[in-house]
Amino acid sequence: MPTWLGFIWTSPNTLIGLVLGLFTFQLPVVRDGAIIFDKAPRGLTWVMPRLHRTAMTVGFVILSAEPVSGRLLTHERWHIRQFCAWGPLFIPTYFLLALVFGYRRHPMELRAQVAAGERPSAGRDRPPTRLEG
Repeated sequence: MPTWLGFIWTSPNTLIGLVLGLFTFQLPVVRDGAIIFDKAPRGLTWVMPRLHRTAMTVGFVILSAEPVSGRLLTHERWHIRQFCAWGPLFIPTYFLLALVFGYRRHPMELRAQVAAGERPSAGRDRPPTRLEG
């Protein structure tokens, strides 16, 4: 799917991501094809590590408690690809799969981990690492 078409298809999600970004109390940067809120853990991004998460992607928006680069960027950009494919169906599908599989065995998370060169977390009996969030 062309990026521009994926951008339009997932624009409702991107709008939700931008609203969530307001709650980071910072200005975003546009980098690597994403709108990124990662300057400092403030507001919503301050809460995320307390929930054992480092970053979250909503549409073309990445919210992160730490600078987004390397494998974390690759992981979150894979979620952007998933958002482009699923569009407005992504969020309900993601939550339905989370109910069925949980976070560590979530198919979308496992695929993003593989895309980022991470060892998939399925079956591990430990809390997720910073790159899994």
